[in-house]
Amino acid sequence: MVQDLTTPVLRNVDLGRGNWLIEFEAPPFTSMRPAQFFMIGVPGSDVLLRRPFSVCGLPGTFSDGRPGAVQVLYRVYGRGTALLASLRAGASLQVLGPLGRGFEPPERDDARILFVAGGIGSAPFPAFLSALASAGKRVAMIYGARTAGDLPLLDWFQERCESVAVTTDDGSAGERGVVTDPLGAALSGPGRDRLHLYVCGPKAMLRAVATRAVDAAVRCDLALEAPMACGFGVCLGCVVPTHGAAPGEIRYERVCVEGPVMRAERLAW
Repeated sequence: MVQDLTTPVLRNVDLGRGNWLIEFEAPPFTSMRPAQFFMIGVPGSDVLLRRPFSVCGLPGTFSDGRPGAVQVLYRVYGRGTALLASLRAGASLQVLGPLGRGFEPPERDDARILFVAGGIGSAPFPAFLSALASAGKRVAMIYGARTAGDLPLLDWFQERCESVAVTTDDGSAGERGVVTDPLGAALSGPGRDRLHLYVCGPKAMLRAVATRAVDAAVRCDLALEAPMACGFGVCLGCVVPTHGAAPGEIRYERVCVEGPVMRAERLAW
């Protein structure tokens, strides 16, 4: 059930290079699913509209997390996220959630699970990785960004994933290149029929990964990002084109309600 509450910040950790992890008290949200999101605002501020943030950690995701607390990973881009980064323990947040459709575990027991993340698009994966690990599932990951400083929580993923292939545009971490470079081997290698991709990142990366996955007939679930004013389907500011039932038919669906997680073949890029 969606809750709207004012809750205290427990900690706000500077991860470096503009990346932050904020933890807040939120017992009503502990049953939410990875890739669902919150609309978060700061009471009394002049930033009127709340911002959408994917849940990053649920109870048990991070070993140092407080009981009944959840975490959000974010990057400072503008006034809203700069305000969030200025908050210290004890400050208040306005939090609406859980919202949207989250990641679901793979249907096949023998699925080969591969996360593909671009920069801050890694945000929904810690909670999902923890849930999958608790179910005895192993996960591989491809993690790409412009530069080494844009790979928040990389060490955390490397300690817990079966493997992490890192790519950066400038070669400052991992291999110089983009996520579709190592993805090609996964899509053409043995066990492709059991592969299940979970993807989050910038739109260009999502489109590139989705196109290759659909061409290879590989299951691919995308966690989309879009500007939102409300988060629950009223403002229609986050619509994306999708394929309708009839050939050539285009529909528009709301990322905040029908998403943010959608199957790759649904998107009409």
